[in-house]
Amino acid sequence: MISVSLVGVKLPPFWKANPALWFVQLEAQFALAGIPADDTKFNHVISAIDTDIFNCVCDIILKLPDADKYSTLKNRLIELQSESEASKIRTLLQGLELGDQRPSQLLARMKALAGDTVGEPLLKSLRL
Repeated sequence: MISVSLVGVKLPPFWKANPALWFVQLEAQFALAGIPADDTKFNHVISAIDTDIFNCVCDIILKLPDADKYSTLKNRLIELQSESEASKIRTLLQGLELGDQRPSQLLARMKALAGDTVGEPLLKSLRL
C-alpha cells in the first residue's frame, strides 16, 4: 500500500552550490509538516528541481526503484552536483578572496570547503 501525506510544503529552489545542505533544509521542512512518506518526499523533490537537473536523474524517475525512492534520488543529486574533494582543496589552495566578508566568514567558508580533511590551524595559516 502506498502512503502519501497530503501536506503542502513550499520548498526552496534547488541549491546547486550545496545540494547536501539543501536536503538538510528539506528534511527540516518535512519534519515540521509531519511528512514521513517516502513517495511524498520524492514527489516534492521532483517538483522542486529544474529541467537540467531533472535530465540528470531521468533514469531514476523513469524507472522508479521499488523502495527508498527519496533516498535514491537524494544520493544521486548530491553525488552529481557536489563539488569534488579535489576541487574544494584546489579552491582552498588557490586562495579565497576576503572581499566584503569578515575574516570569520571567510574562515567559515574555508571550513566548509575543507570538511574534515584539513585542520583549523592550517586553514588559519592559509587565510593570512
